[in-house]
Amino acid sequence: MGHHAVADYTSVTSELKRAYDAKAEERDRKPVLGWRQALWAEFLQRLQAENLASLLEIGAGTGQAGTFFQEGGLKVVCTDLSPEMVRLCRAKGLEAYEMDFLHLDFPDDHFDGLFAQNCLLHVPKVDFANVLQEIGRVVRSEGLIFILMHGGRSFEGVREEDFYEPKRFYALYADDELQLILERFFQVISFQVIMREESSANSFQAVTLRNQS
Repeated sequence: MGHHAVADYTSVTSELKRAYDAKAEERDRKPVLGWRQALWAEFLQRLQAENLASLLEIGAGTGQAGTFFQEGGLKVVCTDLSPEMVRLCRAKGLEAYEMDFLHLDFPDDHFDGLFAQNCLLHVPKVDFANVLQEIGRVVRSEGLIFILMHGGRSFEGVREEDFYEPKRFYALYADDELQLILERFFQVISFQVIMREESSANSFQAVTLRNQS
């Protein structure tokens, strides 16, 4: 890949690791937002309806969603960049590993489904296609994938207003821009735009995909 003028995945991930390690405990104490839990429940129902049993959650954070899916009867594996986040996942009884999105250390077609909440927005745009390819590789053909992003506008760079230290890098997409990229790799089953009154984002993009690999 080499280094990119805009952002390089390796440098972005090392900064993110520090930022999320520092905030892990604080994030773990935050209650889950109701509208997010409703999205989890909807995805769980889709998986159950198709008898899909195993789920990989990437960028799993403190394991709140992973716990929800595990309690819903799925066999869940979590990955996160941050050792602190992985520790918190394991403390909740989740199988969890320190891993980045470009190197998902699992065999091909290993999972029935994949869940990625507010984590792919940290991938530099130049690396996004490779990450989507890696996601498609570890999920079996016809498996289901759920992605939640902040978006509604095109942006790439460190957000100066970020209250994390170091400040986090974001890559955001306009709705049509995101849909076009995802359609190169997956069948888009549903693409919801969710407007929230949260200062951190203009809107959220909740996307359910079917793997085509």
